[in-house]
Amino acid sequence: MTKNIVPQRWTLQQQLTILIALFLCLGGAALWLLAELFHSRESAIAARTQGELARANARLMQHFWEGNPSRSPILVGKKWDNYLWKLSYAALSDFPRVEGGFYIYSENQLLGYAYPTHGGPVPKRDIPPAEKGKILELVASASRQHLPQEMVLYPQLDIVVLRADPLPFDGAVWTMKRIPRSTDARSQLLTTLVIVMVLCVVGWTVYITVQLRTGVLQLQQGIKAIEQGKANLIPPLPAEMGQVGASINTMQQRRKELEQRLRRMDRLASLGQLVAGVAHEVRNPLASMRLNLQYVKRQLHKQDIINLPIPSLLEQVDRLETLVKRLLYFDKTQQEEEFVNVSLEAIAIESVSLLRPQAEQQNIDLTYFPAPEPLPEISLQRRGIEQVVLNLILNAIQASFLSGEVKVGVEQQDKYLIVWVEDRGVGILPEQQERIFDPFYSTKADGTGLGLAISHEIVTHHGGYIDLQSRPGWTKFSVYLPLDQVALVTNSQYGKNFHY
Repeated sequence: MTKNIVPQRWTLQQQLTILIALFLCLGGAALWLLAELFHSRESAIAARTQGELARANARLMQHFWEGNPSRSPILVGKKWDNYLWKLSYAALSDFPRVEGGFYIYSENQLLGYAYPTHGGPVPKRDIPPAEKGKILELVASASRQHLPQEMVLYPQLDIVVLRADPLPFDGAVWTMKRIPRSTDARSQLLTTLVIVMVLCVVGWTVYITVQLRTGVLQLQQGIKAIEQGKANLIPPLPAEMGQVGASINTMQQRRKELEQRLRRMDRLASLGQLVAGVAHEVRNPLASMRLNLQYVKRQLHKQDIINLPIPSLLEQVDRLETLVKRLLYFDKTQQEEEFVNVSLEAIAIESVSLLRPQAEQQNIDLTYFPAPEPLPEISLQRRGIEQVVLNLILNAIQASFLSGEVKVGVEQQDKYLIVWVEDRGVGILPEQQERIFDPFYSTKADGTGLGLAISHEIVTHHGGYIDLQSRPGWTKFSVYLPLDQVALVTNSQYGKNFHY
């Protein structure tokens, strides 16, 4: 016997978790690449500047050899300082933002410093104090090793590039260029904008993924709680998950209503069969009692005995026969009325007109609300539906307070025609709503408890149902009759089964 092997797949929760981790890794990699790109751009600027400084140092040495053909050693003093300053000034004039001079290794002194393109009102002669230590360190190293030396500094605002080239004798030439980062503001702004956009995209994607994962998790937990009977509805969720949860809640509510309706129908069907059976058993003895009482009455009349309560007994028998006749409605074989096409609006209007005097007598405003559009005729048992509508309106009038209001209306929803009755009475308690359609159950002291039970039976016989909504101070009964209903008992079947 072979077993069906279900392939193991990652759940949506696992996939979302992996997706979040991947997005975080990708975001970190993107930031690292941007940092590398930014650093490479600065390195390229520094390399280009170093080439420029090498040319400037070569120009300095050329001017020095041309101005000192005797190769006299440089001495520390005002005279040599001014002389070398002139050489530096002339040599560096063609190099924007380049400054530099000479260095005497034996004296560890910087001479002939010049900054020709400084742009100040007087020539700049003082060496930048912030970089002076680094300059001395660089030129000393170049003089000592007889090799060119380079250095790049990255202070907060500028990029400073230094270069020193040794002279054949005791000393070196050096140049420095300061590259303000503010001069490349457009590139910095673009780089910053790209970084911010990458961070926003990564952050937004992670946020959406986390939100989706949380929503799926809450949705799963809500469905599991409903399955286990620990909850009736899924708690509110954000965004589209909330719509999914609301749809599931709607389906859950409809399922519960349908189950409640089916349980009610089953219970009423059982009760109806029991009641109909009792009614059948009671009907024949009542008929016999009526005949005997009528016979006794005639015999007593012949003997001029008229003081016995025979009429009262016959009246009680009539009342019992009326009750039995109503109970027999639960026996579907006794429902002899034929289905005819009729206007539900006409039935509602006639019912309102019939009960309006009683409503006015109790100072209750009975109002009819016509359908917004003409309704089609529907095949139904006219007297039966009239009985339902009259019963609902009468109950609403009796449940209303003095000077209250009862509304009656008809409308169409999808494949149903609806007649509804609404009142502003005390309302029906939830525990009463469960039993309100049971035979002989009534919330009124003088009620028989048959009106709503028979109404429910009539509507069910039409393939419809009665919806009840109630809260303190408001109750609404809605009778749903399907437009394309197929009668549970057709007219031909009535002809075969009817034997009342």
